Amino acid sequence: MQNKDFNKKIIVLSGGTGFVGSALTVALLKRGYHVRILTRDKKKYDSIKTLPVEYFYWDSASTPAPESALEGAYGVVHLAGESVAGSRWTQKRKKAILESRTIGTQNLVKGIAHLSAIPQVLIGTSAIGFYGDRANEELSEASKQGDGFLPEVCKQWEDETLKAQSLLRVALIRVGIVLGTEAGALNQMLPIFRLGLGGPLGSGAQWMSWIHLQDLVEMYIFALENNLSGAFNGVAPKPVTNKNFTQALSQALGRPAVIPAPQFGIKVAFGQMATIILSSQKVSATKIVEAGFKFSFPSIEVALGDLLSPLGFKGAYTLKAYQWLPSEKNKVFEFFSQASNLEVLTPEWLNFKIEKVSDAKIKKDTLIDYNLRVRGIPIRWKTLIAEWQVGHSFVDRMLKGPYRDWHHTHTFTELDGGTLIYDQVYYRLPIGVIGNLVAMLWVVADVFKIFNYRKAKISELFKARD
Repeated sequence: MQNKDFNKKIIVLSGGTGFVGSALTVALLKRGYHVRILTRDKKKYDSIKTLPVEYFYWDSASTPAPESALEGAYGVVHLAGESVAGSRWTQKRKKAILESRTIGTQNLVKGIAHLSAIPQVLIGTSAIGFYGDRANEELSEASKQGDGFLPEVCKQWEDETLKAQSLLRVALIRVGIVLGTEAGALNQMLPIFRLGLGGPLGSGAQWMSWIHLQDLVEMYIFALENNLSGAFNGVAPKPVTNKNFTQALSQALGRPAVIPAPQFGIKVAFGQMATIILSSQKVSATKIVEAGFKFSFPSIEVALGDLLSPLGFKGAYTLKAYQWLPSEKNKVFEFFSQASNLEVLTPEWLNFKIEKVSDAKIKKDTLIDYNLRVRGIPIRWKTLIAEWQVGHSFVDRMLKGPYRDWHHTHTFTELDGGTLIYDQVYYRLPIGVIGNLVAMLWVVADVFKIFNYRKAKISELFKARD
């Protein structure tokens, strides 16, 4: 019998360090939940911990989920599973894909069943691969299972999750093609499309049922916080054909996309995994909408515009980074108010030196001139502080420098007795295709490296201060 004495603030995540899980973790923290993450790499994540979460060791293939992680939890979200993309489907790989879902889910449910106080809800994950290749058929949660390897994997995965219904409320999200710039299908497509070499896949007539990462994260939280049970399609309300998706992607990037990838070539290159790329699935979002969920990105144009044309910068690259410090927000913001600290946070290999600052203390319209070297090339850079909200956020924008556009928003939020720093950077290089090639070969990696250094330096400085 379920014990009603639980802590509604605790959510346990499996797969919490992945593409979807990382975004969900931050969203849950911002809503005031406490997050516990199940992982095989507890030591690794404890050592680089940049969010106020707890990590618990769990080998999902061999042991029940640890009671210490599940005890007192309000809900559990199960995201973990071997990726179906990335390499050809050998028999060994297919076995790993299936067992990571079925055995992992069995062991999660076993861990829940051992508790004296059962959580309120389990949100499981499946995929629209459940439906298989269905041409132009309109697919709802009531549609039958399709034929083939992926539908069978999804069916067994769901069956194992639904066995927990005797213990607690269970909802399932059948996830579509998740659109985000950090990872996933869109991230894999972008390099070739940025170079103007992309185009429709196969005939281009196959339906793609997609969802913006932010909407998917909100859907998981909606399922946690509302009385939802059973399967729900995790897709946007407006599926598109691959041809229309390609057109929208071309528009968002400001690049042509007219070179088709023939069906035969895709099958040769990917083997059985080509079914992911070429299958047609026109999946409905009606059930989740009728339950009260509202999409922020209902159309492909709006979704890709947000991801790839932020602030009207067509084809912009994006970097998003979160970091939590156990320090008061006013102390953290004060540190960033001193222009000289920019030098402290920049790697030595950039030879970063401030030449001139228009104001002793940073404020709106402050101008900062500095020199640096990028891969040995000397560069002069002028920054404008375009927005300044004391204690909360500021925006720096490049006026002169190596980029066509550089727009960096810094946001500071009180969280768990400390401060959550959120960096959001949009940038573009000049010279079209050549600029994109340079970005892909060097710049993206360099920007990532710089921000990783910055994170480590900030942690070191505030650890010493506090």
